[in-house]
Amino acid sequence: MTDPASLYRLAHAALAQYPLRDARASLLSISENVVFRIDTPSGARHVLRLHRPGYHTAAEIGSELAWLDALRETGLDVPQPQPGLDGGRIRTVHGADGVPRHAVLFGWMEGNEPTTDIAPAAFARLGRVTARLHAHSRHWQRPPGFTRKVWTPATMTGPDALWGRWQNAPGMTDTARDLIAGCLRTVAGQLADYGTGPAQFGLIHADLRLANLLVSGTRTRLIDFDDCGISWFMHDLAAALSFYEDHPQAPSWVDHWLAGYGATGDLTQADLDILPALVIQRRIQLLAWTGTHAQTRQVQSLGRDWSARTVALCRAWENGQFLRHIG
Repeated sequence: MTDPASLYRLAHAALAQYPLRDARASLLSISENVVFRIDTPSGARHVLRLHRPGYHTAAEIGSELAWLDALRETGLDVPQPQPGLDGGRIRTVHGADGVPRHAVLFGWMEGNEPTTDIAPAAFARLGRVTARLHAHSRHWQRPPGFTRKVWTPATMTGPDALWGRWQNAPGMTDTARDLIAGCLRTVAGQLADYGTGPAQFGLIHADLRLANLLVSGTRTRLIDFDDCGISWFMHDLAAALSFYEDHPQAPSWVDHWLAGYGATGDLTQADLDILPALVIQRRIQLLAWTGTHAQTRQVQSLGRDWSARTVALCRAWENGQFLRHIG
């Protein structure tokens, strides 16, 4: 359901379950989820997230909110979920089609979404914040019933990947499919060697791209934990490059992120060595996503050559020429 009028009806049905009188909803984005800005007569602002139907269970969303609570207690700038009239923080609404949709209301966070013109030094700040996030993850005792998706080659780029099949992305040729399939076999082998020990693998944000950051002065705020899950910690750097892996500034972004991360977190040579594989895997995961979200504004803004550029990146990675400066 992407009809704006229907989405507004769902938003108002969700808002009716919060202590907000005469709140006004304004549609911000339609992507994986539907996001509204909520303004109240008092001047307070909120963000309402309508979840994609059938993607996350209530238990998974509740686990995300539990981690946000724990992160906020450490001083990290992350979204704060708001309680409804009954004290619960997850609402479930039904549209005319009868399909249930979960909804969560968050407090508004100030800041600007960075663009690719962002100064590389901002990636150093992001690296430092991500190191704090990972340190918390490694030591946090997850509450009973905690459940989130696990991001591995099977769920990211396999035949039953959660974001769709990369083979069905626009512009794929047999030659391109063979190249990408070969890359993924090598990636899987490298990740198997790298391992899933607690030092490498745990609870991460998993979507720390520019669109999910808010920069305000010298502060970097992390938003949209909707895809947080269990994966390799270094995947958060791969996600930071999302859609812009071949940007001319990408090597500099990587260097600054690593410098920021290394200032407070530990990095091994194995962590550095695995990064090109994680970045190319993320790019192929996004290739699948573009195929299943072809009508969104974000995908349309990538340009018709985005798939071809993905193939070129895979070829460069296969030849050892992609991000070869790392380490």
